[in-house]
Amino acid sequence: MAILFVSNGHGEDALAAVLAQELAKQTTEEIIALPLVGEGIAYENLGIKVIHRQELLPSGGFAYLGWTNMKADLNSGLLKQIKEQKKVLRSLKDISLAVCVGDSYNLYLVSRNLDKDIVFIPTAKSNYIKPHFFLEIILMRRKALVVLPRDEVTATDLREKKVNAKYLGNLMMDAIYPTAFSFPVPNPIGVLPGTRQDADKNLQSILKIIEKTTVRDHYLVAVANSFNVEEFIAKSDWDKGNCEFASALLKKGSKQVYLCQGMFGDIIKEADIVLGLSGTGNEQAAGLGKPVVTFIGPGTQFNAYFARKQNKLLGDAIVLVEGNEEAVAKTLDKLSLNPDECKRRGAIGKERMGVSGAKKRMADLITTIINKEVIS
Repeated sequence: MAILFVSNGHGEDALAAVLAQELAKQTTEEIIALPLVGEGIAYENLGIKVIHRQELLPSGGFAYLGWTNMKADLNSGLLKQIKEQKKVLRSLKDISLAVCVGDSYNLYLVSRNLDKDIVFIPTAKSNYIKPHFFLEIILMRRKALVVLPRDEVTATDLREKKVNAKYLGNLMMDAIYPTAFSFPVPNPIGVLPGTRQDADKNLQSILKIIEKTTVRDHYLVAVANSFNVEEFIAKSDWDKGNCEFASALLKKGSKQVYLCQGMFGDIIKEADIVLGLSGTGNEQAAGLGKPVVTFIGPGTQFNAYFARKQNKLLGDAIVLVEGNEEAVAKTLDKLSLNPDECKRRGAIGKERMGVSGAKKRMADLITTIINKEVIS
């Protein structure tokens, strides 16, 4: 028998993989994964078997953010991918339980094509932004054995609507992985340009902002291992410097920008302020008590809709600047000179995101379900 994890998004893959890895410590059942977006690299990095993969579509999993994204995905084979995913689900026989991590579409797809108990972890929605729709509530009531929302506010609302919901913490806070490394630079600001195809153009905009700042000189940029550092440097008008701990160092005047691959957790732990165009990354930084400054980016994901949605989710933990590069730079400067304001916003971020430890509590609950014990 096997436990199936299904996730629909790159961030969701990472969260599901963290839980799957923890669950593997508690059960002898095989754990397998079906990522609905992309190749499921996050699973493989943690030793979880991926049973089906497909090419990444143009939107990078954000077709819902606009008709342009949806049209591009449809033209690139979205419907064919969905058909293949349905076929895979229907072919699975020896599954004891499915764990759906993501949004209600994930729950719908699995429940329609796999007749097994489902644990649903709705990472994509929170009452801080907007409550679940009526049809989503009906779907959760009928198809989910238990629902594990990302915050207590959402869990309480779902319980009032007769959904079996429990708040056990936020998996995002278990997927950060800082080490003991300490950056040898004074007062760095963390930078999250995004991990998908948007990172290159996002970082170009961010460099223009950094040029206009006047208070801080050192910026730690968390770029994915897949980011082509040399290609980016070749088209930049910044000078290249030498640095032992970073993949590359960019210099202009007094400003120094360190491009660091595989150091996301260390960066958001070290920085006291974060400039971010990341979905999950911005939220994790806020959860660590770091105020996040963001703006409407040039890429696919961080458009006005997404930015305002994240702003609602995180409240005053995030500062959404709807202005030009100079306005963003001035916001960074203002926060840099006001540690009390940073502390106030950081406390809100911790409250909105919750504490770590969700992976252990969720794995314990799933183990109880597998062992056919009563869920209290």
